[in-house]
Amino acid sequence: MAHARHGLSPSSPYNFAVTVVRVLGTLGKTIIALGLIILLFGIFQLWGTGVIEARAQQDLDDDFSDLLEASSAWEPAPPPSVAADSTDTADPTATPEPIEAPRSADDPNPSLPSPSPTPTPTPTAEPAGDPQPPPTPHPEWLAMLYRDQGSAIARIQIPRIGLDKTVVEGVRVGDLRKGPGHYPATAMLGQEGNAAIAGHRTTYGAPFGEIDELLPGDEIIITTIQGEFIYRVLEQGEGFGHLIVPPTAVEVLDQDFPVHPNRLTLTACHPKGSARQRIIVIGELVGEPAPTYPRPGQQQQSALQLADENVDGVESSNQTITPTPAPEPADEATTATPEPEPADETATSTPEPEPTDEATTPTPASTPTADPTPETEEEDEEEEETAAAAAASPTADSFGEGLDGDSDGLIPAVLWGLAAMAIWFSALFAGHRWRKLPAYALSTVPFLIVLFMAFWHIDRVLPSY
Repeated sequence: MAHARHGLSPSSPYNFAVTVVRVLGTLGKTIIALGLIILLFGIFQLWGTGVIEARAQQDLDDDFSDLLEASSAWEPAPPPSVAADSTDTADPTATPEPIEAPRSADDPNPSLPSPSPTPTPTPTAEPAGDPQPPPTPHPEWLAMLYRDQGSAIARIQIPRIGLDKTVVEGVRVGDLRKGPGHYPATAMLGQEGNAAIAGHRTTYGAPFGEIDELLPGDEIIITTIQGEFIYRVLEQGEGFGHLIVPPTAVEVLDQDFPVHPNRLTLTACHPKGSARQRIIVIGELVGEPAPTYPRPGQQQQSALQLADENVDGVESSNQTITPTPAPEPADEATTATPEPEPADETATSTPEPEPTDEATTPTPASTPTADPTPETEEEDEEEEETAAAAAASPTADSFGEGLDGDSDGLIPAVLWGLAAMAIWFSALFAGHRWRKLPAYALSTVPFLIVLFMAFWHIDRVLPSY
């Protein structure tokens, strides 16, 4: 009707221009909205994640303080010393000096020599032997030392960059959102081997944001329930305290370094705001490492394997091996037997066995063939021990999903994103049908909550910086 009154048809150029303007206006509003969402996501990563990490660190600090206090009641005793005291050590080859027996006052013959002296027994020094293993600690204390992933296990302090954080066990996305995380596949902090810690440089408090400023000789202080340990940063060439490696160079987490075997490895993404490379800082332990105890799960596995080996040993020991006795030497005169005449074969009472008749004469080599030789048993035991050690000490095959990103968060991120879009379009529709301000006001809080959850899972999927 309006078009007919003004003489305009639906296909007139005016209507086409209006449609284009509306489409462009909607597209512009959509682009502006997407820009605002991206801006909000950047704010979430830079500042929102820091707030989340700060709150998590407060809880971890309290947890670790309680852990230190509780572990002191179950702290294991120090290992027994095998070195004997120098004052109690005597030369076993030394001859004891005789001590003259005391004379009696009523001795009738004072000119006669005194009775034979009685040698004083000399204490025999026991051989030093191998160092004794540390005593097995209480299971409660072991559970405090090797905690579940996501739990506080240590405190890391780096005076050079002003770092003071509580370390969690694990390098999953959820673990590194709380603070620096210990790689479970590496040695425990302070113990023998290569202990490794991962951390963010940009998001979630950026605990390792300034590790590129560390210089050779700088101290890294680690505190666990086993005590305080100091690591010194090693030089990585030209005076630098770090090195840059590709994200596939997981060999920096290995445990078989012949030089500086007791070390601490810090890993993070490089450069800042990117996961294209990894920055590595390596520190050497100053002093002796703490005693190493097997994890509760590994201890049970090792015990089962030892039991299997003992059973095999019992089974093999029950097998009776009867070697053929060697013939006793006899008089040559009685044992000499004249060679039989070729023609008179019946004259010999004991025929000589033919060379092909080998089965009738058992030999020591043929009797115990059913059992493995000692060398074979030792090789089998070494292979079993190697396999058990490999199973008990898993190796790291990546820098952890906390740095690489977790693909399992993709589906939740998409679902939360669709939910945010549904709230957004519902608010627009309600604003056109009703009033805009009340509709937008009522939708703001639910939209921000759902958008936050979408950001949370999107950040989980993306490599964390």
